[in-house]
Amino acid sequence: MYDTVIFDYGDTLYKMGSLVDSLEAVYDSEYAHQIGKSIEQDIQNLYTQNNTLQPDWLTVWESAFNKYSQKFDVDLGLKHLNHFINSGRLYSYSLPLLESLRNQNVKLALLSNMTGETWVFQRSLEKHGLSKYFDSIVWSPQVGYRKPSKVAFQYTLDSLNSSASTALMVGDSEVADIQGANAFGISSMLVSDNISNNSEANYIVDRNSIRSEILRLTKT
Repeated sequence: MYDTVIFDYGDTLYKMGSLVDSLEAVYDSEYAHQIGKSIEQDIQNLYTQNNTLQPDWLTVWESAFNKYSQKFDVDLGLKHLNHFINSGRLYSYSLPLLESLRNQNVKLALLSNMTGETWVFQRSLEKHGLSKYFDSIVWSPQVGYRKPSKVAFQYTLDSLNSSASTALMVGDSEVADIQGANAFGISSMLVSDNISNNSEANYIVDRNSIRSEILRLTKT
């Protein structure tokens, strides 16, 4: 049984929107779609075993705008980020799951790779009533490292005074969440819409079974 559960945020507890659609909504330019795709691809390219340092989000955005010789400023970047996070939605299981785990006295952490201003994502967490359930909230820019970095996992466990052997990582990324946790000695659970997913995870769940399976694994 596990006494600690570490959750990813985007597409695990919260369904993210589209960086492309959000840029098109806030930036009136013929290049909005291409720039949005470039930002999206650059962030996706970070999800490898070798990319463990968290880049500054402004560098990522500026680089994408420069490809199309477009002017970029921080205000536009923040409008983009805010629209992106606000266009997402909370999964229906998230609050009931966290409430049940809290009632079981399970230690809870959020460990999320995030390319953007921390406060934008933190505000989303608070807006949807999630932050109160976590004993520790760790965004990758805080530590300068992204999952699958061992530094990120160690930082999170230390903040909880928890052991890897009794912790469970729950996320949707095979590289960041599953392989990262496994390499650190933490059990892993992949949240996937494809239950036959060929994964290295210890457990694979879909969005209908995630709550019951986690509660089963943490029940004392």
